[in-house]
Amino acid sequence: MDTKSLVKLAKSLSDPSRLRMLQEIARAQRLGCANLYAFVPISQSSMSQHVKALVDAGLVDSCKEGRNMYLTINTEKLQELESFLQLLKMP
Repeated sequence: MDTKSLVKLAKSLSDPSRLRMLQEIARAQRLGCANLYAFVPISQSSMSQHVKALVDAGLVDSCKEGRNMYLTINTEKLQELESFLQLLKMP
């Protein structure tokens, strides 16, 4: 994982609302943006900004179906992050 990607990923994880959103997307495995309001009661524009940050960092994949946007966790990106963190543990 390159430094630029890692910084973007770390910044996206630094917000409590985005962390909560990630938890709920992971729990549901696939979650509509509209359903996130139940867990993170913020304005639609704030929600859009947070979703964009997660997608741009690569943590979340989005899929538009009709008028609805569905979100899933990008497990490959999580694996990259996990691998990076494991490297920090090695002497």
